[in-house]
Amino acid sequence: MSEGKLIGLAAGGTGGHMFPAEALAQEMKRRDWRVLLFTDNRGMRYGETFPADILHELPAANPSASGLKAKTAAGFSLMRAVSQAVKVIGVHKPDIMVGFGGYPSAPAMLAARLRKIPHGVHEQNAVLGRVNRLVAPKADFVAHAFPQLTRLPENRTGSLLQLGNPVRDAVMQCAAAAYVAPAEYSQIDLFIFGGSQGAALFSRVVPEAIRQLPQALRARLRVTQQVRDDELDTVKAIYDEIGVAADLQSFFSDMPERLARAHLIISRAGASSVTEIATVGRPAILVPLAIAMDDHQSGNASVLEECGAARVLQEANFTPDSLQVYLSELLTRPAMLAQMAQKALTVAPDNATARLADHIVSLVNPAVT
Repeated sequence: MSEGKLIGLAAGGTGGHMFPAEALAQEMKRRDWRVLLFTDNRGMRYGETFPADILHELPAANPSASGLKAKTAAGFSLMRAVSQAVKVIGVHKPDIMVGFGGYPSAPAMLAARLRKIPHGVHEQNAVLGRVNRLVAPKADFVAHAFPQLTRLPENRTGSLLQLGNPVRDAVMQCAAAAYVAPAEYSQIDLFIFGGSQGAALFSRVVPEAIRQLPQALRARLRVTQQVRDDELDTVKAIYDEIGVAADLQSFFSDMPERLARAHLIISRAGASSVTEIATVGRPAILVPLAIAMDDHQSGNASVLEECGAARVLQEANFTPDSLQVYLSELLTRPAMLAQMAQKALTVAPDNATARLADHIVSLVNPAVT
């Protein structure tokens, strides 16, 4: 394959969109492609690790914002972003564009269409997201993670590919770490993360659930938890009060390593979280985000629940009492944790990143097989 080809990637600024985009970028770099990334200001915090040769921040605003003033501002922001993306694409001339969803990816993908650049989308969830739904009808391909994909437009003309979710190199490296269930009386590592829309709920519920556990079990726990900056002191005070060692941070840059160390995970059910938990092979308690569009996180969570790798607590039932029941059951049954970890591995994606890259290469250069 000729060197110097350029792929443009567009992703909203959350880990759920950025991580699979990063995985594809890593694979394309291995194939001697250059990478152009479009994201918003939130996505820029991933810039230090994202292997982009060209990084462009686009202004973005949520088109679902309530109120006429907010919607008008979002509309103007979208128009500015599309104009910027059209110019950037005109200068750098990517050979293909791939969108990973999230509303900040919309302007770049619309610009690709205007510039008549080959383009496709990857949907990480079991439900096609709003931006990907907008782009899909004219896209050259729609790639998706799970066996079923709902909300797919009927007027779509490109190919449909079920490939799985691309997984970052750092996660794949941790996939080799075998799960070792906690021995009797030994330390138990509990890892809790939920992103910006989960951290607040977990801060309220998880410490109080742990408070209800027997003192002997609490004393064995080492908690690693994502906590919002404005709640760090409050949550730390609770863990100090109940005698639980806790590492609390608002953002973890070493997520894969922490996943690998965990004996049990409590998290939301975003597609990347579910995929990475399966790839590393760890037992989990999943709490789908109630306000997620089309309830797609429940669909994601069911993948691990149905194979026996996870327990699922819907947000309405996620209370200290209900979580304490699950924690008491799982943390005192190491054999069950080991079985759940093994079952998680059975649904891990198989070469999803390479297969997506293969398809992209075949579109740009059909002579390459």
